[in-house]
Amino acid sequence: MGLFGFGKKSQPVDRYAGKPFLKLVDSFVLKAIGELDPSQESLLVQMTPKFQETFACSGSWEEIVISQLQFPPNIRESIQAMWSKNQGIAKQNGATLAPMQFVEMFVANNVTDS
Repeated sequence: MGLFGFGKKSQPVDRYAGKPFLKLVDSFVLKAIGELDPSQESLLVQMTPKFQETFACSGSWEEIVISQLQFPPNIRESIQAMWSKNQGIAKQNGATLAPMQFVEMFVANNVTDS
């Protein structure tokens, strides 16, 4: 390692380190905007019984996220509207808003302890 960290290879930051529920939240937002990979969704559906056990509640994995975060019932529609609005803003500014960029912004602004 170089002096003061210069020359040190930077390691990618693991967004989910120590925050296992965050992966579920990110998947929920991706699903709401139509960007969740079908294989990932299939895995989440398979894991739903474990989520139900972990969080001591019933329902789909999506309902568990909504319940745990105390989101309103129309949160999916709200997320979709925010996604559309922010895509429009990005386009007006000659930029592209990637799905994961939106997810990270949404979670940072709407989920505590993220």
